[in-house]
Parts: sequence; structure tokens; C-alpha cells
Amino acid sequence: MLKKISLGLILLATPSLAVEYQSPRTLGLGGAGRGGPLLNDSIYLNPSYASFTPTYSLTGGYLWFDKGRNYNLSVEDSRTEMFQAGMGYTKREQNSTLNLGASKTLISNLGIGVGAKYVIDNDTGSKTMNFSLSSSYIATPWAYVSVVVDNVLESADTQARNLYRTVYLGTKFLPLDKVTLYVDPLYSPNYKLGPKAGVAAGAEITVMSDFLLRLGRFQHGEISHLNTRGIGNGIGLGYLGPKVRFDYSFTRINSADGGYGLSTSNSLETTVFF
Repeated sequence: MLKKISLGLILLATPSLAVEYQSPRTLGLGGAGRGGPLLNDSIYLNPSYASFTPTYSLTGGYLWFDKGRNYNLSVEDSRTEMFQAGMGYTKREQNSTLNLGASKTLISNLGIGVGAKYVIDNDTGSKTMNFSLSSSYIATPWAYVSVVVDNVLESADTQARNLYRTVYLGTKFLPLDKVTLYVDPLYSPNYKLGPKAGVAAGAEITVMSDFLLRLGRFQHGEISHLNTRGIGNGIGLGYLGPKVRFDYSFTRINSADGGYGLSTSNSLETTVFF
């Protein structure tokens, strides 16, 4: 028992994994959604997708779990013609992170993006920067594909801070009216805390045109608020109105890399967009 507690504390003390913030929508989908992030989710999951959702949006999020609290605030302008960009700030138990994302369409159905992160450790004040590269392609009206490479600058120092280069294949499918499926395999060639490969998958179902039900599962997928990866399930609810969005999620983690045990989290978020 003491060994498990010690391992859990070590994980909570590490500065960051590849994803610094997961919204209630992302958590409800089991960590999936890179093939079609909604509004400000693109800043963290896939900056290249912002070009396909032309809006101005402001988001505030709050997550609570058995070890603490996370707070998030983000803003995105994806309506400018030159390029689309967003910025998000996340205050977590172990660090504070500033995320930036920018994108541009090459042709009408192909976008490219770059992301940057600046992580400040709460206890030591040490700082780390890293980058991501991404591309999104709308292959057909019912199939979207994205490739994201996060933590491009990998070294012994970044690995020591738990920042491993990770490749994601984000896919989005619309097999039925009002049903959207997401499957996001991931692979970190040098990941040392558990399996190098994982996957997150989820479904989003529209109910009565404005309300959304989300179900998801992750298998060695990322758990941003615990700074590790693991196995678990997510469920979420959302409301998407003309200019406002509300989201809630509940996540149950069955096991996590490094010995972290059973855990749950709840998350709320509000977005205003136009």
C-alpha cells in the first residue's frame, strides 16, 4: 500500500504529459476527439482543425478529482483569413501551463497546424517548452483523419519531465445521422512508464438536436490531471446552443501506469462563441 501511495505521489509531482488539459467533451469521449475537436479543444488536441471551425470563442473549465482541482481558461479566434489561433491557460495541482495553437488551410479540406506549450512547475519553478505539429484532412463528408505529433523536441531532459514524443492518429466517422464515432490510436516510441501504444475511443450522440450524450473508453490512454496513462471509461453530457455550450463529464480510472489505483473525476465547462 505504501509503495502504491509513493508511486502515486511521484506521478503527481512530474511536470507534464503530452496533453495538459482535457475538456469535459474530451473526457466524455474517453480522451478521443482529435479527428474533430470542437471549438477550443483544438488548442490542446489538434491545432490544425481550428481552420474548419470559424468562430470567436471563450471557454472556462473546472475539474475536480480525489487529489485536487484543475482550472482552465482559453480563447480562440479562428475567423481571421491569414491564420487561425488560440491560447489556453491551465492551473493544475503540479504545474501551470500556457498552450498556444495556430493553423492554416492549404486547400479547402486540408489544414496544417503548430502548437506550443510552456510549463512552469509549481514547486520548483522550473520551466519547459515544447511543440506539436498537426494536419487534418476531411477525406469525405463522413470520414475525417488527423495526424498529430506532440512533444516534437524529445531529449533525456524532456523524458525526465515525462514529456515523451507521441504520435496520434485521430479519426472521426459519421456512420449514422446524429451519431459520431472517434478512434484515436497513440504511440510513444520511448515511453518508459508502461505500454508504448494506446488508444482512446468514443461516441457522441445528438439528442433532440441540442443535447449530446458521450461515451468513451481509453486503453493505456492519457489522463492529463494525473500526469500518467491508464485504463478507464468516460461519460459526458453536453448542450450546444446558438452561442453557448455547456459540458459535463464523469471519468472512472480503473488502473494507471506507475501503480496509481482507482480514481474518479468530474469536469464542467462553459463556452461562449459567435
